[in-house]
Amino acid sequence: MTEPRFYNREIETMSRDELDAMQLQKLLEMLEHVARTNPFYANHWKQAGIDVSKVKSFEDFRMVPMIEKSHFVADQNAHPPFGSRSGSVNHNLGRTDLYTTSGTSGQGKEVHACSLRELKAMEEIYRYGMSWAGMQPGDIVLLTLPITMLAGGRVEYQGAIASDLTVLPVGNYDAASKVDHIRRFSPKALFGSTSYFGTLATMMGEDARTSTVDTLLTGLEGASLPFLKSIEEMWGAKAYDRFGCANMRADFMWSDENGIGEPGKPGTLLNVDPYVLMEVVDPATGLPVGDGEFGELVITSLYHLDNPAIRNRIRDGAVFQKGGRKGSARNFHGVEMASISRIDDVKKVKGINIYPQAVDDLVFSWPEVEQYEVILSRTASFADVANLRLQLRPSVAESSGEQIVARAKEAVKTRLGINFDIEIVPKVEVSDYKARRWKDLR
Repeated sequence: MTEPRFYNREIETMSRDELDAMQLQKLLEMLEHVARTNPFYANHWKQAGIDVSKVKSFEDFRMVPMIEKSHFVADQNAHPPFGSRSGSVNHNLGRTDLYTTSGTSGQGKEVHACSLRELKAMEEIYRYGMSWAGMQPGDIVLLTLPITMLAGGRVEYQGAIASDLTVLPVGNYDAASKVDHIRRFSPKALFGSTSYFGTLATMMGEDARTSTVDTLLTGLEGASLPFLKSIEEMWGAKAYDRFGCANMRADFMWSDENGIGEPGKPGTLLNVDPYVLMEVVDPATGLPVGDGEFGELVITSLYHLDNPAIRNRIRDGAVFQKGGRKGSARNFHGVEMASISRIDDVKKVKGINIYPQAVDDLVFSWPEVEQYEVILSRTASFADVANLRLQLRPSVAESSGEQIVARAKEAVKTRLGINFDIEIVPKVEVSDYKARRWKDLR
């Protein structure tokens, strides 16, 4: 066991009862503030017949209705472009950082906002995670994620800067340039998406293991424990995983100083309890699951007062680990390492959520297509590959295949934001009972 690396020893050594009391106090103060200042949540609760002033306990809080993507998009459509929930913009509270989602659900792109005081609290969350991973002020970290309107990349950059790290923001460069920067500037850590670290290690060969990189700040996508261990082996470095979502505009669960664990003994992703209330519930009943049980993650920010996130269903599930487990230096709640997976039918490809229904809508809008399938795989360098295989209608001339593929590639890139390999095949096998068009071989 590694010696504890505390960022805030006083809070990190609190008992579970003390943490519960702290979270409940913050929760009740936040609910009172939001009910007065945020018309989106006030109306949402009123329509559900809920008076949040009567919430006095976590059990009471479970009566507050959950919120999800469709509510956000409807709000934006009714009150463009930010929606009525984006208080820091609507009330002109000063600097606001805006983020959009990829829009691959077919429901539209969400817009999320962070006020300055929310950003300052978010920075504290990253200081916990970086401290647990052993990062020290001045350490050089190479950020592999691009800086765009997506939260992924921007929040990591801000979190690393707030942790007083020396950041190489090379995410918008190609892989060869990233490798050049690793060799030239000798970073201690890589910060980005798990599978992309495998791509870089393959390009570097044995040089990856002999490089200065000894810390891998993995995340952004689900990964099995064997896959994480293989990335560690390729770099000769220790992995520390993380989890976040665009709705929270932050990574809020992190490995502690023990890292990802070992096969048969996975580590824990610790929720940063002072700032985030994490519920893990049975999707059918909405009731909390027990320690060691799988359930759906429902997230409430305790620091987003201007742009709230309250009982947010993110459609991810995980195995709950109750705070205070044997061997843990902290009593923070968490989830079992590598247990996070999608509750709904969503595929994560190259760090982007791809909704099969959106692909259905797109592909079947092409009159030449009779059937299709998507095969997801990984290359030897651990890069995601999405192969779209099209079966054309018998009436379509064989000679038009190249033109159809070219148009399809452009349409997929425009609609989904990533490239698919596309080919014409004689036949796609589909069950008569239910079409299962996606095969994930990763």
